[in-house]
Amino acid sequence: MANGTTEDKLSACCLTEYHPLSGTPRGQIIKIADIDTYFIEGDDEPAKGKVIVLLTDVFGLVKNPRIIADEVSEKTGMDVYVPDLFNGDALSSSHLKGSPEVPGEKKSFVTKLNFVGKLLTEIGPWMIRHRQGVTLPIVERFFKTLRDERNATRIQAVGYCFGGLYAVLAGGSLHLADAIVGCHVSLVNKSHFEQLQVPAAFACAQEDDFFSDSFRTEVQHILSRKSDITSKLLLTHGTVHGFASRPNPDNPTIMAAFKQANDLIAEWAKTHL
Repeated sequence: MANGTTEDKLSACCLTEYHPLSGTPRGQIIKIADIDTYFIEGDDEPAKGKVIVLLTDVFGLVKNPRIIADEVSEKTGMDVYVPDLFNGDALSSSHLKGSPEVPGEKKSFVTKLNFVGKLLTEIGPWMIRHRQGVTLPIVERFFKTLRDERNATRIQAVGYCFGGLYAVLAGGSLHLADAIVGCHVSLVNKSHFEQLQVPAAFACAQEDDFFSDSFRTEVQHILSRKSDITSKLLLTHGTVHGFASRPNPDNPTIMAAFKQANDLIAEWAKTHL
């Protein structure tokens, strides 16, 4: 396990990204609340104090979240932060090899067998190390430090898969965020959505084992009853879980959905921060 990542090590992670996005990250690694954080400064002076925080999936602070942060900052003019919630102990995105990339596609028997082995030896123990009791205090400390030391007055939390849970929690009774966006969120249940207190938008995949059609319908019903907050569910077509963080660059339908997700993040921040 890593204990104290460095910019060199975080930069090396970029080289092993699965489905890497094109381009070179333009930001820098800084320390916030003793957490290694990718930071890209926005260029809109009137937007100073309004910030966006990207909470990553289990693959951590590799290349794609940085490229997304750059794009979101360019679209909004706002500062964007991506904290390394795992202190360098992220899973390798190579675990995604062989996973379905379009609706209806199934894992091969060998892929399923390999996944079971990794679940027992790597993924399961990782989830225990980074359970909610460990990760949530890190998220709370990070958001509070942004307000106390970085002069953040309005914060939008954006969560992908694993990070989606913490974006939803940030928009609930913890009062960490002023608006949230979730992209193919996981690890959530109905009570998380019932407790939302801020404007909330979600970019959903057409097919997602972590966010099923029936569950999405339940979430829609919950949000429709919450007349005190603005909400939106964007259902993208031709997509599966992961489209907003690791789109296949050779699939124009998935890349279009990826753009939709980034546009939603930017639109939500400009409207609600």
